[in-house]
Amino acid sequence: MTRLFLWVAAVLFLAWGAAMLADNPGAVSIDFRSYHINTSFAAMVLVAAIVAALAGATVWLVGWIRRDMPVLGKNAEIRRQGRGLKMLNQSLVALSAGDHKMAKRLVEQAEVLLPPQPMVHLIAAEAATRGGDHQAAQKRYQALEGTEDGRFLGLRGLVQEARRAGHENEALRLARTAFTENRKSPWVLKTLFALEVAAGNWAEAEDALQKVSREKLLDSEVVKRHQAALSYARATEENLRGDKDAARKSFKKALTLRPDFAPAATALAKLEFAAGNAKRADKMIKDVWSRKPHPSLSKIYKELDPAESGADWLKRVRALTEKNPEDPQSMLMLVDALMDAREYETAKPLLDKLTREAPTRAAWQYRLALAHALGENPDPIEAALAHAEDGARWVCGDCGHTPRGWSPLCTSCGGFDSFGWHAGEAIRHSGTRDGDAPIAMLVGAADMPSDMAPPMDTGR
Repeated sequence: MTRLFLWVAAVLFLAWGAAMLADNPGAVSIDFRSYHINTSFAAMVLVAAIVAALAGATVWLVGWIRRDMPVLGKNAEIRRQGRGLKMLNQSLVALSAGDHKMAKRLVEQAEVLLPPQPMVHLIAAEAATRGGDHQAAQKRYQALEGTEDGRFLGLRGLVQEARRAGHENEALRLARTAFTENRKSPWVLKTLFALEVAAGNWAEAEDALQKVSREKLLDSEVVKRHQAALSYARATEENLRGDKDAARKSFKKALTLRPDFAPAATALAKLEFAAGNAKRADKMIKDVWSRKPHPSLSKIYKELDPAESGADWLKRVRALTEKNPEDPQSMLMLVDALMDAREYETAKPLLDKLTREAPTRAAWQYRLALAHALGENPDPIEAALAHAEDGARWVCGDCGHTPRGWSPLCTSCGGFDSFGWHAGEAIRHSGTRDGDAPIAMLVGAADMPSDMAPPMDTGR
């Protein structure tokens, strides 16, 4: 209502002004150099109004050309980019739904409509990867690396492609470059650590693990476990090179970090025994055995005095197992010593307990030997032995592989520090890990190819 009133007032004012000028046209004389202009004031006002109208029309026309003119107008470009963004979003939805062909088609159409966008290369690379076109994916990641905002993501994708192709050295180089770009990225720290481990660069891997620890990306206990594994790996290499002193220090560091680490204790005990330090080896084995008995320790413990009598061996075994007598491995070792000392009647109740609580193949083998020694019927024992399990063994928590001994890297899946000592129970492992490609941050990893996964243990 107010606006209508103002419009009516403005029209009335203009009408009043026009009528007044018509009744009083006035006179205007303009002299400019040799020019003389004589006119009425009303005519001058009319000319000024026409000039103002022409100026306004010119401004409007220029604005229309810049904003709304087809093809050249800014609004046309905005609408074109709007269609491109819509297609880009649709491609991401298609990728999340697992339709990589639709995603590829949409993102290519979006690329035509949009100015250079890192997201276009990222989605196109993922669509190409899921379609099996790894060469196209690599080109997209290289293009992404060339953008200012997408350089880190491009490096990340190139690392994954290099690892998929088995180019570990190239992947390590790219990961180190990515680390210079972003020194606190959880992905780059974990990946750099995994690649240094895979390359056997134990010193560099320790540095990377320290960075992971500082950023609190892994639990402190897991960090200690990994540090012990790295120290063991370094000690093994030093021992193979003949540097016994350095190997001894590294094995000791592994045991300091992980006091129940039987592989390190066994290796160190062998070094001490070879150097003539049997008492030191004896003390160390007893200390680790009191925490966590292990068959590798029993073997080296028996080798400390191979010429001793059965009675002396039994005495040493009792000294070893007295702090952890209920552990199945302690009972097995005590049975072995009792059998050597021919104390069969003492061994029998212990073996009955073992075959009842931990009926492993080793326990039934001892029981069969005892049956022969005591003249018992061996048939039921042989039947039980035929179905007995192997007992405790090293098992990879990532793939379920069961090697003969512990090692820093799983030879089956490449997992680092993934072996755990398990008894006869069923082993639960994670299997193939989900992918770690850049797009997983956007659409999840449910459909990611398994060959994109890094061999990195997060603790168990």
